[in-house]
Amino acid sequence: MFKRFFLCFAFLTAFLLEAQATHIRAGEITAVRISQSGLRYRFTLTIYRDTEGVEFGQGGVFNFGQGRTIGPTLDALRAEAVDNVISEVNIGNNTSIITIQFDHTFDAPGVYVVSFTEQNRNTNIINLGGASSENLAFHVETAIRIQAGDGLNNTPILTIPPIDRACIGSRFIHNAGAFDADGDSLAYKLVTPLQDRGVAIETYLPLDDASISTLREGGGGGTIFEIDPITGDLTWDAPQFEGEYNVAFIVEEWRFSVLNDRYELIGFVTRDMQIVVEDCNNERPELEVPLDTCIEAGTLLEAIVRGTDPDNNQVLIEAFGGVFDLNIAPAEFVGLPDEDAAPRFRDQPAESLFKWETDISHVRSRPYEVQFKISDNPSDPDAPAFTDFERWNITVVAPAPTGLTGSITSSTSIQLNWDDYIGANFNPVMQVYRRVDSFDFDPENCNIGIPANSGYELIDELPINQTSFLDENGIRPGVNYCYRIVAEFPLPSGGTSYASQEFCVTIPLDVPAMTNVSVEETSETNGEVFVRWISPLDIDATLFPPPYRYELIRYDGFNSTDNRTLVTSTSDTVFTDTGLNTSAQAYNYRVRFYDVDDNLIDSSSTASSVRLDAFGEVRSINLTWDADVPWSNQIQSDPWHLIYRNRTDATASDVDNFVLIDSARVTVDGLRYLDDGSFNNVALLDDREYCYFVTTRGGYGNPLIPSPLENNSQIICIQPNDDVPPEEPEIDTPGDDVIITGPDGLPLILLQSENCERLTVEPCAFANFTNTVSWTVNDVDNDIASFNVYFSETGAEADFTLVGSSRTNTFDHTGLSSIKGCYRIASVDRSGNESSLSDAICFDNCPNYELPNTFTPNGDNINDTFRAFDQPNGRCPRFVESVVFQVFDRWGGQEIYSYNSTEDVEPNIFIDWDGTDKNGNVLPSGTYYYLATVTYDVLDQSIATEEFKNWVRIIR
Repeated sequence: MFKRFFLCFAFLTAFLLEAQATHIRAGEITAVRISQSGLRYRFTLTIYRDTEGVEFGQGGVFNFGQGRTIGPTLDALRAEAVDNVISEVNIGNNTSIITIQFDHTFDAPGVYVVSFTEQNRNTNIINLGGASSENLAFHVETAIRIQAGDGLNNTPILTIPPIDRACIGSRFIHNAGAFDADGDSLAYKLVTPLQDRGVAIETYLPLDDASISTLREGGGGGTIFEIDPITGDLTWDAPQFEGEYNVAFIVEEWRFSVLNDRYELIGFVTRDMQIVVEDCNNERPELEVPLDTCIEAGTLLEAIVRGTDPDNNQVLIEAFGGVFDLNIAPAEFVGLPDEDAAPRFRDQPAESLFKWETDISHVRSRPYEVQFKISDNPSDPDAPAFTDFERWNITVVAPAPTGLTGSITSSTSIQLNWDDYIGANFNPVMQVYRRVDSFDFDPENCNIGIPANSGYELIDELPINQTSFLDENGIRPGVNYCYRIVAEFPLPSGGTSYASQEFCVTIPLDVPAMTNVSVEETSETNGEVFVRWISPLDIDATLFPPPYRYELIRYDGFNSTDNRTLVTSTSDTVFTDTGLNTSAQAYNYRVRFYDVDDNLIDSSSTASSVRLDAFGEVRSINLTWDADVPWSNQIQSDPWHLIYRNRTDATASDVDNFVLIDSARVTVDGLRYLDDGSFNNVALLDDREYCYFVTTRGGYGNPLIPSPLENNSQIICIQPNDDVPPEEPEIDTPGDDVIITGPDGLPLILLQSENCERLTVEPCAFANFTNTVSWTVNDVDNDIASFNVYFSETGAEADFTLVGSSRTNTFDHTGLSSIKGCYRIASVDRSGNESSLSDAICFDNCPNYELPNTFTPNGDNINDTFRAFDQPNGRCPRFVESVVFQVFDRWGGQEIYSYNSTEDVEPNIFIDWDGTDKNGNVLPSGTYYYLATVTYDVLDQSIATEEFKNWVRIIR
């Protein structure tokens, strides 16, 4: 596994292991899936042993976590090993490396913990009880998840040996050099060493225990013992006593689940390692490594690594990492000037060359980590070596797509074309991005994909073999549309290419273009919005003769068509709309225009007012804003939005005058701003309310339309560090509700659901419902920002969980397989305070079940079984949990057939009785009595069961 492994005392010899003596120092288990279609894995057990002591393999057991174990003798281990081989490498200093590989096929998906356990550890491990440590078993575990949808899953491989050296009083750092070939995200966690499955070593002491060490390099504080969860750097600052110490940590692998939209733990590797502490009388050698970098796949990466030693001792520079173990074009690390790959001590300063001819197969989202290690070689042969580590991160980036061009195909569509992609064999998707107006940046170095806050929006993802795209997504006249494309590689490795060169095209302005929707007065009743538009400058005046008449239409919200209002009819291109609730409401506008003969020609795109939100924090206020407009509010020619605030005087008491306090660079930071008083070095006071508005600046990227377009938001007021929750909402009830008793014994309000009416036309298997909840609230402080929606399928108090949030007073809970469930709402103010929950309201399933009274089991495939009605749709079984069905002779005495769906592996709520008795004998034609007990999935327990008693006639 190791590309470079060298210890100053090592003389490496390899041989097949015969019965030898050992105490175990360190080890781990890694796994590789060796079947593309089956669940077959190859596990590699790596053990570092003390060659003085008991024999290896006596009592050792390898457990696959699925009932299969190997051991407990050396012969048993060898018999099951791959090629019946157990190899050993002697590295001197009474230490050797044992490597054993086992193959195993799991019989089903699941999570499996694979382990190895053997007596004994080596003696005199200080933090494991000292001399008694030889009586402790050595145990390591590796977990692996096999699950549909995960794809292939190999464990991380640890490329740096688990025996390391430390010096008294000096900070010690170890890194395992973990490499995950699948590109999974890795995380690190300290654990207690184990002696069996689930059995921790009780005598274990962490290395920052006062009995182990109280030192820290440079003095001060107490001893530090920790592992960085991201980088995996294990730090002990600092050892105090000579000797051997053992610690354990796990390397977790996390993979993003598209299905569940989250990262999930899919396995881990445990490393149980040993640290040998010695009294060193020299200084730490030093490494100079390159800065973290990004490299385009297909290009050569070369870099110099330099090592020095303040004591002028010779130094050894080593490199570890997955880049040296790649199947295609692995990296090289050679000493200079002779480019010798064999690691050796050299006079300082020493230089080594890292070389890597990267390939498209190396593309992945996570960087490759290369760990460099330097060791000195003291002139005193009895003096211990001093070491240090440095990390270099290399991200291999896919090449940019090429040849992007396009043309206008109509006033509402643009055709794009590009070249075949070089990495198509790796099945990426081609992402198409669009923005209004050009945005210049250099897709190189680590500027990967589309920069955040650049204003580009992803409009489609296409198969990689598709090299054209027709954009018909809201194309608007007068707009300069700019495109870039990016190749996105599939998980788990992932990877994003550099962005293509930009292609831009301007749609002719043959309809009016909205330019201003600016809030000039904030009020609940007397708000004002200034609206302006540009005439259709590119229109054919012969076909559509001027002068033009314009109708200004207003709607509520950012982009809705609610409350359509004809505001004015005018020949002008400006208008101030009055009498509005600009305090609580955004508005959007469009213009319809008519020719000289009063013929309707067309209409503009809609444009909304700017809506400002504020969130109170400790001595600061966080502002965000948004608008739905046909132009871009993130343009490089005018990237600053202006922030205005009152109370800028020394005592923060001037509430009437607003002052420009700062500007936000929205092309870098997005549409947000944090006011912490930095603009005048006066901290915000927690006992008063501050008010703000923002002026946005944007443009169409069209030289015919003036730029920048400036528009004001409404004024919003908020108090920093507000800890007073808002008022509790009240859910609307129409008045036809029913009160039932819930599972906690408390009353629940049950509302009629509109879903029940639609079931008359939906098929029997339909299970895609939407519950809609509305509410009111008394916003006393005018600071409610949103509402949290909590849901419980049972109505039990403890079962309510957050399922969504809403900025309006309504919420649609979609994608439900059942109508049943209860809701509670909480108000959330701009400081993040949440109110108490509203009283619960519930919806219930509307069950249905109907049975026939005749069937004809004559083999003609028509009405051959006694079956619950499945047509028409209004008679389908609905929300049935179980059915218990019994048939008796006509006198109702003797049971001749029964069926219980709860006892069936594949329950059939339709029953489908074929007219035979319980022994499979065909029953003659005639009349029989049946009893069916149906249990429904409902909240209202008064209708949870229904009995059907009737006669059924068999006609043959």
